[in-house]
Amino acid sequence: MFVKLWMHSGVITVLPDQTLAEADDLMTSNRIRRLPVVDQEMKILGIITREDVKNGLPSIVDVTLDETTRALARQAKIESFMTKTVIKATPADTLEKVAMTMQKHKIGGIPVVEEDRLIGIITESDIFKAFAEILGGNENSTRIELIADQGKDTFYSIIDICKTHDIEIENIALCNNYSTQSRAIILRITGQNIEPLVDALWKTGCKINSVISGTPR
Repeated sequence: MFVKLWMHSGVITVLPDQTLAEADDLMTSNRIRRLPVVDQEMKILGIITREDVKNGLPSIVDVTLDETTRALARQAKIESFMTKTVIKATPADTLEKVAMTMQKHKIGGIPVVEEDRLIGIITESDIFKAFAEILGGNENSTRIELIADQGKDTFYSIIDICKTHDIEIENIALCNNYSTQSRAIILRITGQNIEPLVDALWKTGCKINSVISGTPR
């Protein structure tokens, strides 16, 4: 799965000379937690998050600050508080790669660039949605979770068995690090011959952990 299939292309952005108040209003009204900071040509210059804005604006419970101080703080420029070193993705990156990057850097979203221009953003919510689809959420399909040998011949045998039973494979998820001898495989499939397929998979030496059929909500 590639970023270009799951990213949001209609990205809300800000310019570096806009104010913290404007960034705060945009995040609040659009219920988002980050804004890419760009120039007039959509070249990304930085990113400002809800936490950055919170740190830049005085707390409403701080009674030691007068209204003038609060007003001045709200007029502070975004460029003074944004993160200038931005982790980026490309449309051709895989969701797995982006998910690992988010986990490593403890961030919830990554701007997507092409030829040095911002074209979208991919967030943790997009990745959750993508992997939920792979696992068969809300789909008129069947999900089979099984354990198979690490050898590539076993994997190709599973595909051949599905073809033999007139089963269409919608998605495949692999966990190669399940153990040194075996891998976990999740198949999302459609077709009528599910029970014969399961029997055939057992006969190859696969261990079937679960078979879950789902229908649209």
